[in-house]
Amino acid sequence: MTEASAARQSAAGTRLNRKGRETRQRLLDIAIGCLADGGGEPLSANRVAKEAGVSWGTLKHQFGDIDGLWAAVLEELTDRSGANDPWLRITGTVRQRVAEMVDAIWTILDKPEGRAVETLRGGLPNDRAERLAAFPLTTAALARYEDVWLRAFEYALADLDLEADRVDRVRSLIPMAMRGINNERRLSAPAEVAAARHCLVDAIAAYLH
Repeated sequence: MTEASAARQSAAGTRLNRKGRETRQRLLDIAIGCLADGGGEPLSANRVAKEAGVSWGTLKHQFGDIDGLWAAVLEELTDRSGANDPWLRITGTVRQRVAEMVDAIWTILDKPEGRAVETLRGGLPNDRAERLAAFPLTTAALARYEDVWLRAFEYALADLDLEADRVDRVRSLIPMAMRGINNERRLSAPAEVAAARHCLVDAIAAYLH
């Protein structure tokens, strides 16, 4: 089932009317806002329901459980991420293309949508088996979100004569490296953070060559 069709149905598979679809979208918007805000609170569907002014029963009707809620949030964030936008059909040198991708990830990480994803990632169990057992839908949706960016990077370089194994290694490196630099965004001097980003781009471009 696509996200578009899922948005028209409740967790039980019944068709949502206009009010139901509006309620679903409002819950997703509030959930994203709660995650983006962080506030040091654990992931909580009750907080989302409370801020939306609805009962847990309404949230359960829409998403089934907390796993269904976070999975739907990630599907919404995938659509909002911009990774499928036409700007990814970029041209230029290897370095220019890598720099554009790094800049795109850097921008999304500081947007509410990016902060929401990072909060959600940080709130899930670290152990993969435990995460899959407790949040199977969320884990799958998170993998799809990350895969969109990985495929976008590959697409941005597809017309260049580069070693496929190096492109594959780099596409895994960039999100991890960018999260590390992003953690320093508010802790280190802006010039140092900018220098780290430039160094990352230089190093990746040299490696791909």
